[in-house]
Amino acid sequence: MKYKEIVTESGLPWLELDLTIPHEDMLEEAINLKDEFVKHRDEDNGGGGYRHKGWRSLCIHGIDPYKTNHYEQYGYKSNNETPYNWTEICARCPITHEFFKYYFPYDTYYRVRFMLLEPQGYITPHEDSFEHRLSPINIALNNPEGCNFKMKGHKGYLPFASGKSLLLDVGNTHAVYNNSNEDRYHIIVHGKTTKKFKELVERSYAKNGTQ
Repeated sequence: MKYKEIVTESGLPWLELDLTIPHEDMLEEAINLKDEFVKHRDEDNGGGGYRHKGWRSLCIHGIDPYKTNHYEQYGYKSNNETPYNWTEICARCPITHEFFKYYFPYDTYYRVRFMLLEPQGYITPHEDSFEHRLSPINIALNNPEGCNFKMKGHKGYLPFASGKSLLLDVGNTHAVYNNSNEDRYHIIVHGKTTKKFKELVERSYAKNGTQ
């Protein structure tokens, strides 16, 4: 199956990517940056929106390290007009920066963010898109026992584990609960698709496309 069919027509809720990352080193860098993380989407907490607790973020690539939300929150109308760049935080996470700059199969990035969910933290059910397609990429630097990611309509939990990368359909209702005593660190990646990324998705579908 070709890339476009996989991401828009397969109906998969997620696809595990055949991707190797230096997740242990990247996790250590994320832990060392913990004090820099800011509350993520705090404006959505209650008030008719979904609720969350202990959810924090930090941009590796973005407007600046602490502007972790969607570009519309900062007055921009599209990804193309938003002034994304590698943020100053890259100096403190050189292995993570090097991986995305030179080894991950994207050339142009939008947001690349460390995402932290603290012990006993949660993100209640919500959708991040009005359309169903496989995007974005969620990379687990760790995933403590008892920290579970659930999508409505699909049995069990998403198969996150340390070092595992999943391409997600976040048009599905989903929720995360960290019922552990450890911080959970993931990275979420948004960017422009390349030929190499399409080849990665096609290879991954051939290997992991049945669920």
